[in-house]
Amino acid sequence: MPRTPEQHRAMRAATRERVRTAAIRLFCRRGYAGVDMRAIAAEAGISTGSIYRHFATKDELYDDLVAEAATGLRTLARSFTDTDLVVEPLRGFVEVFLADLSRDTGAVEFYLLMNQVFASGVEAGPERGAAVEDLLRAHREVTGAVVTLIERGRGRGLTRPAPAAELATCFFATLGGLAMTRSALGEAFVAPSVATVTGILLVEETTA
Repeated sequence: MPRTPEQHRAMRAATRERVRTAAIRLFCRRGYAGVDMRAIAAEAGISTGSIYRHFATKDELYDDLVAEAATGLRTLARSFTDTDLVVEPLRGFVEVFLADLSRDTGAVEFYLLMNQVFASGVEAGPERGAAVEDLLRAHREVTGAVVTLIERGRGRGLTRPAPAAELATCFFATLGGLAMTRSALGEAFVAPSVATVTGILLVEETTA
């Protein structure tokens, strides 16, 4: 029986996602320069010719991943700013982050890949420069949103008295360190509690 258009679209979407997952894995392990489309296709289990039906170039594929990260950061920033709450949005984000670390879904490699981008900044090449610049802007936006959350909470006695920018830096450094530790230790990784991580910013656990 021939496949329906819906089945073709579903298969194409599934293959595209396999390509993205393979690219994340290889970019994370080898760096951008150490990966080509042939290697990504092999990792995804498809032919080299097939991969070009989904992404015309390695730059396009890389930009797609970077754009996803930028969108995610902006969504996170809105979750911190589009509310008058302090503890609940912070706790909710950390719960999701720790759950991602605990599951073998590729999230750890994605976090590490984006950390590579943050560390290296804009690399040579105008095709990738714009996407990376946008990701860095998104990162600044979410950092600013956390600073705003800290300052909002300070007026209610919920967040620690240290400078808000310093606390935000420590918070994101902790998240990055947890992703690196999870990658290094694998199943031996012991995830901290939500309260331990949010305790970097909060005076005490509360539901305010």
